[in-house]
Amino acid sequence: MVNNLVGGIIPPQPPVEAQSDVHTLKSRLEWGEPAFTILDVRDRNTYNEGHIMGAMPMPIDELVQRAVASLNKSRDIYVYGANEEESAQAAQQLRSNGFEHVSQLKGGLAAWKAIGGPTEGIVESTTPPGADEYNVVDRLKAHQENQPKGGPSATETIKKGASKLKEGIQEGASNLKEGIQEGASNLKEGIQEGASNVKEGISESKGTDDSNVGS
Repeated sequence: MVNNLVGGIIPPQPPVEAQSDVHTLKSRLEWGEPAFTILDVRDRNTYNEGHIMGAMPMPIDELVQRAVASLNKSRDIYVYGANEEESAQAAQQLRSNGFEHVSQLKGGLAAWKAIGGPTEGIVESTTPPGADEYNVVDRLKAHQENQPKGGPSATETIKKGASKLKEGIQEGASNLKEGIQEGASNLKEGIQEGASNVKEGISESKGTDDSNVGS
């Protein structure tokens, strides 16, 4: 499959999987990749209350008829419903009617909102942000179960980075303190040495004056 690229800037995407994580869809949206469609197969009223930004409403009882009439069958399609069963049913209907690249969006709207994906709709526009809306760490913790297994979580990575930053600041402060102390010590020695030289110079000058007076 060859996706439509914009000025050769956006890299080609691999064929969609039968099921996709919301992170995959969000990544494609952030790239600005235009060659895909998001379908919301819930009923129209539910769709109007809130949905993934840019998703097209195609209630499941009208899905095949409307999709065949309006969508290219080689286009990447991400589909979600009210629950996993409805999402899987919609994806299967599309595949059975010749659509080649259909992916069921796991977790649907709830999973999308959990990672801070953009939404729109009547309820979404009037709902104040949740307690973790502006807290990246809390949002990552809440959605940790959707992170890939086998490696460090995003939260652990952030904590590790913060720890290294703290160590770097402490080390820098320690080096600065040592530098100031060393500079002050050198300055003190320089002042003492200069004062001693001045004193010796005065003594020598006085001795010469006394000698001249005696002669």
